[in-house]
Amino acid sequence: MSDKETALALFKMADQFIDVANRLVEGESKDIGEVGAALRYAAARFNAHEAAYKATDLAAERNDALMWFSSQYKEMLEENLDQHIKYFEDKKNSGSTH
Repeated sequence: MSDKETALALFKMADQFIDVANRLVEGESKDIGEVGAALRYAAARFNAHEAAYKATDLAAERNDALMWFSSQYKEMLEENLDQHIKYFEDKKNSGSTH
């Protein structure tokens, strides 16, 4: 699988999780902050499971795992924040109110 195909598969899976979160917010009137916290908690639980599954000595590799997952999250969050900033700046500059 090419890098582009791998990225597209990742985005497709991510969209499935986002769809569930959106249904909770929009369809079940859950608070967006609470849904976000639940999604982050779920990611943390699954990432801890992933680290444990891949580790030969999780206790010894704990700090490396924390640094790696934190770095990955920070990079992804920065990219998505920048996309939202650009979207709202473009929207404002086009004169659109929504």
